[in-house]
Amino acid sequence: MADIDELNPEEMDERNQRIFQDLRRVYSSTADVARPLARVEERLFDTGGSPLRARSSTVNSKRAPATTFRRGVWQRRFGTFAAGAVAALLVGALILVLNQAHQSRSGGPRNSSNQVGAYVSLHMIDATTGWALAEKAVLQTTDGGMHWKDVTPPGYAHTSGSVIDALTASLAWVAIPQSDNRATRILRTIDGGQTWQSSTIANSLNGTKLARITFVNAQDGWILANRGGVVSAEVVNIYRTTDGGKTWVNVANALAASTDGPVPGHLPYGGAKSGIRFLNATTGWVTGTVLVPGFTWLFVSHDGGSTWYQQKLPLPPGVPLAQLWLRSPKFFSATDGILPVGFSNNVTETPIATVIYRTHDGGTTWESATPVPATLSAVDFLDMQHGWVTDGSILYATTDSGQHWTKIAPGKSFQHVSELDFVSSTVGWAIGGQGASHLLRTIDGGRTWVPTTPMIS
Repeated sequence: MADIDELNPEEMDERNQRIFQDLRRVYSSTADVARPLARVEERLFDTGGSPLRARSSTVNSKRAPATTFRRGVWQRRFGTFAAGAVAALLVGALILVLNQAHQSRSGGPRNSSNQVGAYVSLHMIDATTGWALAEKAVLQTTDGGMHWKDVTPPGYAHTSGSVIDALTASLAWVAIPQSDNRATRILRTIDGGQTWQSSTIANSLNGTKLARITFVNAQDGWILANRGGVVSAEVVNIYRTTDGGKTWVNVANALAASTDGPVPGHLPYGGAKSGIRFLNATTGWVTGTVLVPGFTWLFVSHDGGSTWYQQKLPLPPGVPLAQLWLRSPKFFSATDGILPVGFSNNVTETPIATVIYRTHDGGTTWESATPVPATLSAVDFLDMQHGWVTDGSILYATTDSGQHWTKIAPGKSFQHVSELDFVSSTVGWAIGGQGASHLLRTIDGGRTWVPTTPMIS
C-alpha cells in the first residue's frame, strides 16, 4: 500500500469512497445509521468545501523556480497529509457513533451496578473467571471483572434470600426462594449460565431464608434453610442432593423445642445458624452463635448430614470469655483447613477479637492462631499460609498461617467491606461501599484497592 504522502487528492477521494462503501456494507441502512453516515460523507466530499479539494487548488500549475516547486510539493504533501488526518478523524468518529447506536439497539454493555442492585456474594475461580450474585442478577466474568454477563435464569425473579455456589467457570448452582413463599427453586448450569436446569424444595408456612448452598463436587451438595424463629433460636432444615441438584432430600432438622437440648444426633433449636460446609461427601460442619459465653456452636456430621454432634474449640490464650460467632470452615486438602471465629462481649456486643482456628487432621482437632484485634466482617484464605481479615475498613494480612498479622490501611475506597475473595497472593476482590454497592480490586496483596465500574451485558 502506498504511503499517504504519495497519494494525490483524487486517489485520497477514491480511498475514502471505498471506506464508505465498506461502512454501508457493515452497518444496516436504518435511519439512525444512514443520517450520520450521509452527514460525514457530505462533509468529506463536498466540492465547495472539501479539505482535499481546497488544498489541491492552492497549487500553482504555472512553471516556477526550483525553490517554489519544492515548496509547492511540500505544501501539496502536507495538505494531503492534513486532509487524510481530517478524513480519518471523521470516519473514526462516525464508526464510534455507529457502534454506540448498534449497542443501544442490541442491548449491548451497560454501566453497571445500578442495573443489578447490591452485590451479595462473589466467587472468583481464577484471576479472569468468576461469578457474582447481585440482588437482581446472576453475573459471570471471563476477563477479570471488566465485563460481566448477565446469566440470570430466565423467568425467575431474584429475592433477597438467594444464594449461589460455583465450582468452575461452567458449573454453578443458584437457590432462589419464590416470592409467594411456597417453594425454593434450585437452578443448575453446566455451561456457564447459557442454560439452567430446575428443581424445587417446598417451603414452610413462614417461608425460607437460605443461609447457604454448598457443593463438594458435581454431585454432592447441601442447603441450609432457616425456617423462622427468634433472634437467638432458629428452626432449620438441611437438604442434601447426590445427583447434582436434580433431587433433594431433607436429611436433618432443628425444630422448636424446650431449652433442655435436642436428642443426641440432632441440631439444637437454640442458636442462630450461619452456614454449612462439607469436606467431602460424608464429613461436614454447621456453624452459628448463641448468647451463652464460651459456647461453641459447631456441629459435625460424618454421615452426609443425617446426624450431628457438637464439637468444642479450645479458647485462645489472652482472649476473655465471650460470645463466639463461627463462620463456615474452608479446606485446602483432605486434612488442612481453617475456621474463622469472632469473639464479642455477649452483653454489649462490643467486638473483642477475630481468631483463625487451624486443622491438619481433617477437622478432628482445631488449634487457634494469634488473635486479630478486629471485628470479623469478612475473611478469606488463599491457602494455609496466606489469609486476610477485615473489620470493614482496616485489613489484616498473614503469610504464616495466622501466627503474625500485618495491619494495612487500604485507603478511602476500602469501606464497608462485606466480602473478600483472593485468587493469588497479590490479586483479590472485595464487595464494599454503602449497601454493598461496588466491587473493589487489588493487585498488591490488599495494600491498595481500586473501585471497578464493570460493564454488564
